[in-house]
Amino acid sequence: MKIVYFLNSYPNIHKIVAHDEMIEMHNRGHYILAVSNYPGERALTEKIPFQVATLKHKVTLVPSLFTFLLNPILTVKFIKQLKPHIGFIETLSILNFTRVYNIKDFDLIHAHFVSNAALKGYLIAKFFKIPFSVTGHHSDIIFNPLPELKEIINESSLFITISNYNKKYLIDKYTIDPNKIIVNYCGILTDQYDRKNLDYPVQFTVISVTGLRPIKGVQDLIEACKILTEEKIPYQCQIIGGGPDQQQIEELIGKYNLTEHVHLLGKIHPDQIKDYLLKSSVFVLPSLSEGIPVAVMEAMAMELPVIATDITGLPEIIENGINGYLVPPKDPQALANKIMELYNDPKKRIALGKAAHQTIVEKFNLKKNVARFEKLITDRI
Repeated sequence: MKIVYFLNSYPNIHKIVAHDEMIEMHNRGHYILAVSNYPGERALTEKIPFQVATLKHKVTLVPSLFTFLLNPILTVKFIKQLKPHIGFIETLSILNFTRVYNIKDFDLIHAHFVSNAALKGYLIAKFFKIPFSVTGHHSDIIFNPLPELKEIINESSLFITISNYNKKYLIDKYTIDPNKIIVNYCGILTDQYDRKNLDYPVQFTVISVTGLRPIKGVQDLIEACKILTEEKIPYQCQIIGGGPDQQQIEELIGKYNLTEHVHLLGKIHPDQIKDYLLKSSVFVLPSLSEGIPVAVMEAMAMELPVIATDITGLPEIIENGINGYLVPPKDPQALANKIMELYNDPKKRIALGKAAHQTIVEKFNLKKNVARFEKLITDRI
């Protein structure tokens, strides 16, 4: 099958879900063209085994005139259909793009995130009568929905989302037929995440991989660390990630005299995060809103017990007391209590970690979930 993927920015080392899916689909024998709405990191394209194209956001006169002369009727129809959604300049630019890459000859247009890139893919597919499918994640559905979101769900050949929480939200908010929305979890390559019988760290280390912005709840983790220090728990806390709240978090760490315990490590290449997980005892995610984060999948695959907030899609991956713990959001005391419980019970940490690993292997395995995606598009397209 020839598939065009529409993405907002690609390639990007910190947006791996769509990338891993495209690689697996390529390995399964499908022809892949990745179309990025905005340029990604050019240096990364050398390692990608399929073609990557970036949409232009301006019109070059000669190609536009050439496209018009080739088929003036099609050009006028295309402009009439797309211009109300994305404007005249973008419409002409995309028309040129569809001609250069022979988009009409593809079997499927698929998008990750219901973003502006997905809207363009949807409009192109509708015009050329190509099947269109899309995977909606979380922020694109909950916080930044397109005005055309309901139309895209109803008109797409296949609308996928990555959690049952998202599905229920969409059904309730937009009065969508439940049969129009399919839940297919994202996943990771589980065979790349293995402790390989390495010893668990002697130093009790709490790790979090998250953004430093209000919705990620990092301040609550710092408050929990303050409680750990007051309870004289010997611990280290490492927070991987950056964001606009960094200075505020640093000031809070200083205010509570936690500089010997809490360390902001900034952004780290995804390939290196596994090394930090190996040296950690507990993974914490104090977010106020999430889909089903890859960071949690990776931690669980590495046999780390995860303590996360009981919100949105997280209960679909964490069974409280079985493979991790769920705590109320904005509750540093509850967070600290669970961290202390796991500090005092190393056997529990190991048991939760092993159950967590099994959950990822069974439900969040990239190859299994891409195989299901492949079957869905084969059956429905």
